[in-house]
Amino acid sequence: MASMPSLPADKLQALKDEFCALLRSVDRPGVEALLSWLDTETDFFTAPASTQHHGAIYGGLLMHSLEVHKLLHNFSKQVAGVSEDTLIICGLLHDVCKTNFYAAKTRNVKNEQGRWEEREYFAVEDSFPLGHGEKSLFLIMRHIPLTDEEALAIRWHMGGYDDAARSYIGGRTQAAAYELYPLCAALNIADTYAAHFRC
Repeated sequence: MASMPSLPADKLQALKDEFCALLRSVDRPGVEALLSWLDTETDFFTAPASTQHHGAIYGGLLMHSLEVHKLLHNFSKQVAGVSEDTLIICGLLHDVCKTNFYAAKTRNVKNEQGRWEEREYFAVEDSFPLGHGEKSLFLIMRHIPLTDEEALAIRWHMGGYDDAARSYIGGRTQAAAYELYPLCAALNIADTYAAHFRC
């Protein structure tokens, strides 16, 4: 059977160590509880970031989250007064909604030689269908408090890809959030850039 690709174990461990060290540097109650939950009750550190596009490999979500964190530093340079803690929280945790979200399945497909073979693929199995940004908020806030700026940035990080933003009221709400806290736009840009150009 052809399996979905995975980050090498040593690379995955290095990324996990980097993620944990960054999150532990945040001065916020509940960080250890959040890390424990991510490590023991979710697949965050091994999950893909999507079914077939960016980061569609085991470990892709971790890789994508770290990439967004790095890019957010660049895209937020023009945003005044954003703390390092906020950049870490928003960059690393914006896609926590994708934990326990994808499942590995198998199907028969024809290979390059025209023969049928079993191949693994990622499928969505959303056991808690709360949405995307709003689901990340809910899961994060079970463990750590968020500032208003962090909450709005994470909620609206999908930008125009968020179905709620496509409605009249949702679009006005998202626009108001972006105007109130420019970090919302910076996180959306970092996430979009990472998804399309980095991994």
